[in-house]
Amino acid sequence: MKVLAAGMVVVALGGLAGCATSPTVFEGKYSQGDGWRKGTVVEIGPAKSLKRPSYYDCRTEASDTDGNDRYVMVALLRNGHPYARAAKLPADSKLQVGDKVYVNFKDCNAPIPKRSPSTPDDEEFN
Repeated sequence: MKVLAAGMVVVALGGLAGCATSPTVFEGKYSQGDGWRKGTVVEIGPAKSLKRPSYYDCRTEASDTDGNDRYVMVALLRNGHPYARAAKLPADSKLQVGDKVYVNFKDCNAPIPKRSPSTPDDEEFN
């Protein structure tokens, strides 16, 4: 009986150790714990013209005065499930549909930087 109990303790400790992994940090500065995910730009245009629904939506109620401001829709995976983030693009942004980027689903004011070409495309949704 003691051997069985000891074996169960070893298995339980092994399971707990598997859950205590270090957080993923992309390119040394974009931590998943802070809300950063890999994504792909799928739409760019005025706020009202974006067709894809966005679970994380940073669009304000676009009025006639700001209806021409450009927004970007980024497809991403969070916990293995597909989501999208809509965010306002800075006027000087060079992003294009299809660009691989990092996006922060927690912060509407975070930049949307392009990923370096050497970043693998694992866990990505388009």
